[in-house]
Amino acid sequence: MARTLIPLVFVLAFFAGLGVLGWYFVAEVIRNKPEYRLNADRITVSPLPDWVPEQFVEEVLRTSGLNHTGFLLDKTLPQKLAEAFIAHPWVERVEQVIPRHPSGAEVRLIYRVPIALVEIPGRGNVPVDRNGIVLPSDYLSDWQGEHLLIQGIRTLPLGSVGTPWGDPLVQTATQLAEALTEIAEPLHLARIVLLAGTAWQVQTAAGTEIHWGVFVPNDPSIETKKKRLRDLHDQFRSLDNVPESFRDLSR
Repeated sequence: MARTLIPLVFVLAFFAGLGVLGWYFVAEVIRNKPEYRLNADRITVSPLPDWVPEQFVEEVLRTSGLNHTGFLLDKTLPQKLAEAFIAHPWVERVEQVIPRHPSGAEVRLIYRVPIALVEIPGRGNVPVDRNGIVLPSDYLSDWQGEHLLIQGIRTLPLGSVGTPWGDPLVQTATQLAEALTEIAEPLHLARIVLLAGTAWQVQTAAGTEIHWGVFVPNDPSIETKKKRLRDLHDQFRSLDNVPESFRDLSR
C-alpha cells in the first residue's frame, strides 16, 4: 500500500507544480496586458489644490516605479499606492485607498498647505507648511507674494523636501504665520522677523515694524493681539499710519 502511495504523491506534486507554473504564466500574461497595467488615468485622487502640479499623479507613479510595476489585480496594490503617495512632499496624509476593480483605484489625500516662505540670505526663499515641513520650491514661483516671509532664521534645512526643517524656531514662525493668515492680506502684513532670543516682529509690505513679542502656540493672547492689530488698522486706516508708540503688542 505504501509503495502505491509514493508514486501517487509524486504525481500529485508534479501536477501541483504545473498548476503553480501555469498560474504564474497566466498572471504574467495578464500583468503585461495594457488593460491591467497601472497608469495615472486609472487613479483618482482628492481634488488638487492650485499649488500642486497637474502632473502630480504621474510624478508619484514615476518616482515610486509603479508606472512600470503596478498591476491592477495585485492584492497589495492599495498598500503600495499608500506608500507611494505618502512619500510625496505635497502629501500630509493618506486617508484611504479604495480599489476600483477592474478600473483602478481612488486615493483620498490630505495635502500640505504652504503657509510661509523662509528667507535664506543669498539662497532665496524656501516654502514651508504649518509644521515647518520643507516644500517643493519649483511649484511656487508664481506664489512668492502670496505668503508671509519669515526672516531672521539662521539655519538651513536638515533634510530634503517633505521633511522637517529641523529648527524649532522655524516651526514657531510657521505657527505664527498660520495664526496671522486670516488678517495678513487685509492688513497688508508681509513679513515675520525673528528678533533677539525668541521675540518676533511683524512688518507690513511698506516696512512698518510692529513688535509682537514672544509667540507661544495656543496662547490666549494671540487673539487679543490680532484684535489689536485690526483695531489699529481701522483706527488709523492703515497699520502704516500707526504712531510708533502704539506699535508694541507685547505691552
